[in-house]
Amino acid sequence: MNKYLPISNSRANLALCILIIAAINLACTGFKKPWRDYSAKPFSSQEWHAGDRIERGRMTLDLFKKRIPNGKTREQIVEILGEPDKKKTVEKREVWFYKTDIGIAGALDNFPVSFDDKGRAFVGVVTGGTISIGAKDDDF
Repeated sequence: MNKYLPISNSRANLALCILIIAAINLACTGFKKPWRDYSAKPFSSQEWHAGDRIERGRMTLDLFKKRIPNGKTREQIVEILGEPDKKKTVEKREVWFYKTDIGIAGALDNFPVSFDDKGRAFVGVVTGGTISIGAKDDDF
């Protein structure tokens, strides 16, 4: 006859639940998380600053469509978007990258803001005569 102690059974159940939750999170890495909203929403500087990669990803289309960064100075971009996650020089232009997540594996996971020779911002990064409104980590 098998007898289980309630304490050890509850600990085993807790450990199993934690293992299942961890497995689901690891399985969803790079994919849409079913408990998160990925729908597009209007840009809000306050929400951008307070949000994570997913919240930023939801606002990138609005940022691009309204060209919010265009013509702004570096100081104004820091005020609007905060400090970038990465800075690089691409084809003699300073480019700031902000991490985003739109819920598609292999998607462009950085929102680039480039600066011209006068220090004015524009959305995107220019490479080889082509402008892109997103960039992968591996590309830069």
